[in-house]
Amino acid sequence: MRRGRERITEKENPASASLDTKTTQEILRLINREDRKVPAAVAKALPQIARAVDLAVKALAEGGRLIYLGAGTSGRLGVLDAAECVPTFGTDRVVGVMAGAPAAMFRPTEVSEDNPRQAERDLRRIKLERRDVLVGISASGRTPYTLGGMRYAKRLGARTIGLTSNPQAPLRSLADVAIVPVVGPEVIAGSTRMKAGTAQKLVLNMLSTASMVRRGRVLSNWMINVQLRNRKLRARAQAILMKATGVSAATAAETLKRAGYQLPVALLMLGKNISKEQARRLLARGPDTARVLRAALAERRRIAILRLVGGSRERLAATRRDL
Repeated sequence: MRRGRERITEKENPASASLDTKTTQEILRLINREDRKVPAAVAKALPQIARAVDLAVKALAEGGRLIYLGAGTSGRLGVLDAAECVPTFGTDRVVGVMAGAPAAMFRPTEVSEDNPRQAERDLRRIKLERRDVLVGISASGRTPYTLGGMRYAKRLGARTIGLTSNPQAPLRSLADVAIVPVVGPEVIAGSTRMKAGTAQKLVLNMLSTASMVRRGRVLSNWMINVQLRNRKLRARAQAILMKATGVSAATAAETLKRAGYQLPVALLMLGKNISKEQARRLLARGPDTARVLRAALAERRRIAILRLVGGSRERLAATRRDL
């Protein structure tokens, strides 16, 4: 194999030679040392990650989806990130597609990784269209399943993002934006569930989180679209209401209940002193949830300041009269 074409993800790591002869502490220190390389590698890819986020934001604004495609560890990480976008951001517009799923989520089905046509069938099943953005995830950048899906997306005219840890990956030529955190050889040669997988997790967190923030599904650093399906999450929403509006715990709990446990609705009800129906209409008409809420809460603060100033002036005038 020519040096330029050698897959970094398959190389042996000299630092972990004779790994089986080391003590538990030595093994752990070695893994930890190698893991520290991952954030630095991701940091170098930030310009490309930013371009990818911009593609995703544009797609979501136009009614498209952010779709992850991968096999093995790469596929599982994509499915995981997509699944967590539902409770965190209240959206189903992030979708994970994995070779051999659903069985492959729990048991390896490596043969499915070698079938590029299966990727096309899987993407047809979820009705991939040109306004979607497809993120092909492959540590080596050579997985036939992922490459097949990327080629199909290109034929449709959909924008594509490639995520790999191999600078020489064929995946790069199929991507409008290539994200390549080069983490080096793994502690166990070829076990890309380790550093390469960690890099993928970090990048996918960034892609989905930054895209959702840009789409107005986060206010400040609050999960305003969190799905309030248990006591812990309702308590979190109540705390957000109290911090954002200054109301008591009782008022926050009562408003949340009247809002049907929809936090943006409750925030707007308190921010503008309006009904649940009025709040829903305002949210539906607004540019995005965060901007509507930020404007309403700013108005509430202005009114509170004016009342405070007005009350202070009245008290000052009364004091002068008494004198």
